[in-house]
Amino acid sequence: MHTTTKDRLSTALIQELQQTPVDKITIQAIVDDCGLTRQTFYNHFADIYELVEWTAKQATAKSLANVADYDNWQQGFLNVMFAIQANQYLVINTYQSAYRDLLEKYIYTVLYQYILAVVERQAKGLTVAAKHKNFIAHFYSLAFIALIFDWVKDGLKTDPQDLVTQTAVLIQGDFRKALQQYTE
Repeated sequence: MHTTTKDRLSTALIQELQQTPVDKITIQAIVDDCGLTRQTFYNHFADIYELVEWTAKQATAKSLANVADYDNWQQGFLNVMFAIQANQYLVINTYQSAYRDLLEKYIYTVLYQYILAVVERQAKGLTVAAKHKNFIAHFYSLAFIALIFDWVKDGLKTDPQDLVTQTAVLIQGDFRKALQQYTE
């Protein structure tokens, strides 16, 4: 696998987060960890928080690859939970920092795109305005973000599979049912 400079910086960030809160990490510490220069860092990121955003977005996007359909949405959600566990230092440190909104924004963006793809597939054969599809995706994205952040706040104690199973019970068939209600 080809490792990019951004990947190296991201890996160094995750290593630093295992011992240092995100608000206390310096660019110098990150570049020292991966043998790069400060200028190299600035060639790719404006600051540490942009690196945090990029790292969170990459982990979330990777976890949702190839599972954007209704039958597999639970696997996609579970993959996000596993990605959070694998990157728990990044997530917990960022969650506990003043930059929690950045983490939420990027996880939301990736989840929204994923859920919208699921909604679009469920809407095949139905005439539903884009604003209604967008609303459904927005609603479920917010619900998933709330569940994820509550789980993070609780220290990742609950088994991710249990959370996904409980969520599935609540929304089984709801995407299609909602789309049918919005049919023009």
